[in-house]
Amino acid sequence: MSQIKQNLQLYESIFRKIDADNSGFIDVPELQVALVELGVQMDQKTISGMIELVDDNADGQMQLEEFVHFLYICENARPDDVPTILFLAADEDYSQTIDSDELMAIILKLGIEITKEEIKEIMDSIADNDDGTISYEMFCALMEEILNE
Repeated sequence: MSQIKQNLQLYESIFRKIDADNSGFIDVPELQVALVELGVQMDQKTISGMIELVDDNADGQMQLEEFVHFLYICENARPDDVPTILFLAADEDYSQTIDSDELMAIILKLGIEITKEEIKEIMDSIADNDDGTISYEMFCALMEEILNE
């Protein structure tokens, strides 16, 4: 989280620069132009998919907080590293662990129907931290199992 806090002012500045129409949101075309300027090679399909993962209100655009989360993912994962992208997208508090609420949110974003009770059962069976969260390794194993069903 400290890296995010350190870079927040920079991220806000970048956000304002990208938000050419001063709408308070960044859409896919604005983001694509900015990424090219930043030297990031990412196709529109990948950009759209990542926006869906961080778009908490599902409006197809990014607010500042969602943009910060997007940059967090871009800085820490390769575009072809799906397990890491999913982990970082789920890690909304930048704790480097996933709690039950974060797990439920990412599974629902993947279009998989799941109940809170099922999430609790999963977390009870695989939580590998004393605080009831799961690590990157456990998350990746779980995602592989879920996505291959």
